[in-house]
This record gives sequence, structure tokens and C-alpha cells, in this order.
Amino acid sequence: MDNEISLKQALVNAIRRQCEKRPGTLLGIAGGILIALGILLFGFWSVMFVVICGFIGCFIGKNIDKGGSLIDNIRDSVPRDIHRWR
Repeated sequence: MDNEISLKQALVNAIRRQCEKRPGTLLGIAGGILIALGILLFGFWSVMFVVICGFIGCFIGKNIDKGGSLIDNIRDSVPRDIHRWR
């Protein structure tokens, strides 16, 4: 029984170390699994709609946090090769 407890504790410690070392990787894995489950449950286009809305919301929220004009923030976010405003 002690081996099971120590094995569980070792697994928890390993996961905790990975969370500290590579939080982005684990977040990406979790996000990928959630998107895959969403596609299986709801269909590709429904999930893509939610993902695109999430990216738009993240972009708008980031620009609100940044401050300044929304138009100026959009101009700064678009690469120089794409727009003619510069």
C-alpha cells in the first residue's frame, strides 16, 4: 500500500514540476484536448466559431488593457507588409 501512495505522490510531484517549468506547454496540451473534445461533441464549425470569438475577445481585451485608441492599437498589431497606413 505504501508503494501506491508513494507512486501517487511521485506522479503529483512530477506534474507539479512540469507546471512550474513549462506552463505554456501544459496549457497548450489542455487547450488542444478541449478543442478536440469540442469538435467530437459539437462539430468542427461550431467549435471554430467559439475559438474565433475567443481570439477576437482576447484581442479586444488586450487592447483595452494596453490603453490608447482602438484604431491605433489595431494599426500597431497588423504587420507592416499588410497595411498601407504607415
